[in-house]
Amino acid sequence: MKRAALIFVVAWACLVTPANALETPSSAPQDNRVRFVDYEPYNITKVVGSLRSSVQVEFAEDEEIAHVALGNTVAWEVAPAGNILFLKPRENQPVTNISVVTTRRNGATRSYQMELTVRDGSVASGQPTYFYVKYRYPADEAGRRRQEAAARAQAAQAGYADKVLTFHEQYGPRNWRYSAQGSAALEPEAVYDNGKLTTFAFTGNQEMPAIYMENSDGTESLVPKSVEGDLVLVQ
Repeated sequence: MKRAALIFVVAWACLVTPANALETPSSAPQDNRVRFVDYEPYNITKVVGSLRSSVQVEFAEDEEIAHVALGNTVAWEVAPAGNILFLKPRENQPVTNISVVTTRRNGATRSYQMELTVRDGSVASGQPTYFYVKYRYPADEAGRRRQEAAARAQAAQAGYADKVLTFHEQYGPRNWRYSAQGSAALEPEAVYDNGKLTTFAFTGNQEMPAIYMENSDGTESLVPKSVEGDLVLVQ
């Protein structure tokens, strides 16, 4: 019974052991010297630099490096440029670290922690060396997809509303209570409105007259119109 309890305790301890926060970037299929890592604010990214070569670390496009703190300034050179950080090992010394703080366009900041290891050896493909490390941002991508989906839904809703309005303009209730005075040659075949547009219908080769509106002071002004076949539309 005691042994069973001991085994259970050991197994439980293994299950609750915290995960290692050191993240090793994954290799690109084409070349293992190109690496990718998903951004996690509380993870530490492993970066291996080889003597006589450099490492390029790229952050998000909307970020700019604001502060860099290097643990061992003798063994490593660092050069920030926009959203890119260049690292170069100078001496084969023990593991150290670098902290980077970036500023995003929206004013927010991001913090990056990296563990720096120096190696001396071949930098040919297949060797454990890094030339390029690119951070990826799954949370940003998910948020961007949600925004795009919401924009598409909003556009679809707006398109549907436009279709409904167009349908009502074409087939909805109409006011036909209009009368005509003046020359019969200029009289339209029909006049009606739907509360938004007033439509004048002319037939055949009938001349389409200019349409004026009487202002409150008794003057007249030309009304903008559009012509669709034998129909003159006035808003």
